[in-house]
Amino acid sequence: MNRLQKTHVWTLTAMLSLTAVVAVESSASAAPLPAGAGRVGVVKSGELYVKEGNLFADWVWQAAGVKDFSLAGDRIGVVLTDGRVQVKEGNLWSGWDSVASGGQSVELDGDRVGVLHTNGTVNVKEGPLNAGWATQSAGVKDLSLAGDRIGVVLTDGRVQVKEGNLWSGWDSVASGGQSVELDGDRVGVLHTNGTVNVKEGPLNAGWATQSAGVKDLSLAGDRIGVVLTDGRVQVKEGNLWSGWDSVASGGQSVELDGDRVGVLHTNGTVNVKEGPLNAGWATQAAGVTDLEIAAASAAPATPVSMQDLQNIWGAIPNAAVVAEGLPSLNQQMAIGGITSPARKAAFLSTLRHESGWRYNAVEAGSTSTYRGRGYVQLTGDFNYGPAGTYFGQNFLANPDAAASLAWSASIARWYWTVSRSGSNAAADSYDMGLISRYIGYRASTTEDLERCDDFKRALRYFNGGSLPVSEQSIVCLRH
Repeated sequence: MNRLQKTHVWTLTAMLSLTAVVAVESSASAAPLPAGAGRVGVVKSGELYVKEGNLFADWVWQAAGVKDFSLAGDRIGVVLTDGRVQVKEGNLWSGWDSVASGGQSVELDGDRVGVLHTNGTVNVKEGPLNAGWATQSAGVKDLSLAGDRIGVVLTDGRVQVKEGNLWSGWDSVASGGQSVELDGDRVGVLHTNGTVNVKEGPLNAGWATQSAGVKDLSLAGDRIGVVLTDGRVQVKEGNLWSGWDSVASGGQSVELDGDRVGVLHTNGTVNVKEGPLNAGWATQAAGVTDLEIAAASAAPATPVSMQDLQNIWGAIPNAAVVAEGLPSLNQQMAIGGITSPARKAAFLSTLRHESGWRYNAVEAGSTSTYRGRGYVQLTGDFNYGPAGTYFGQNFLANPDAAASLAWSASIARWYWTVSRSGSNAAADSYDMGLISRYIGYRASTTEDLERCDDFKRALRYFNGGSLPVSEQSIVCLRH
């Protein structure tokens, strides 16, 4: 058995040998990681280790002689020092498939595998690992994949992106590029002069300048991360004009995926955090030269229907308005990860009391400029202002937009996942008392219990007819 067929588990204090190797057949594409199974990969002294699960899981040895690697779903790709490109899929003990030679770097995304060769050519395949290659370009110095998009930076600094199938034409989107980053509908370019521009939407959209003095860039969802030349690590979330959060110093590179932020420091240590940007760091390893992150999948985003609401709570007042807003509400619930039985139950039971699930609800009996509006009854300039900043809108000047079909669901998602960023975690812990404190209605034990009863009713329904925990484990009173 050669070195590449061995696996080892590496803890922070010891190395434990494993002898089992599990081979799997190549599937059509990378499978998404289940909830809670996010991966972190590091290279130490040329050896690749990957952990799966929480940030305190053990490391599993993958390969030696590694000069580049990539993680995507349940796939891992490596380029060895002799130029061989190998990819595995399945669990961390699966066997490797040799897919190419002469590799400089490898990129994985979805069912696509891309290789930048040492001669500057790029090949990409999609589907199973034994699929054929499609030559993409030559004279390339950087490569990125995301969905049906491929981005390259040519040696002369031109940045080109294509979307669609592997034989689509290229769009020239920028010049003076050092590296390109793709994620979702965003394109980010780090220029040789240290400036960063990002655009979102179609490839002909305009650029938004993000920062200067940058040496590394990463994109994930609505987050942008940069490392400045002085080592400061900054991350923003929301629209392209959101403000930056300084999250670390002494950074060499930054990696974003899902709700995780990883930093490789110039001293070789790696820290990773998950959740809100102000979460605490978990130290991962030392002596590291490369870092990658693959996020766990969110729970499946099964839409909530009018029938679901009726099955849980009976007849729905203002049913036409509720039905009109439900598509946008489902969309924002998916974006916010409000997709598990507990999260849906907590969110929907809260909105039932706040607005009766009406996107256009306005607080009755109040003439205040910033009275409660929309699904979550956004109230006060201290909420209208930050919500507007997050979305690039002036809700202070146009507060009625908070009760519009265009913005009501987005604001509810923002309030739940950004302004009160612990709401999903509270739902996961079956703590309606904490959620009630986040919502901030006038203190009332009676209302606390009413909201909690609605939560339990919805939780039983979304969990298949029974509570997932004992009723005594559910916290109802505000604290």
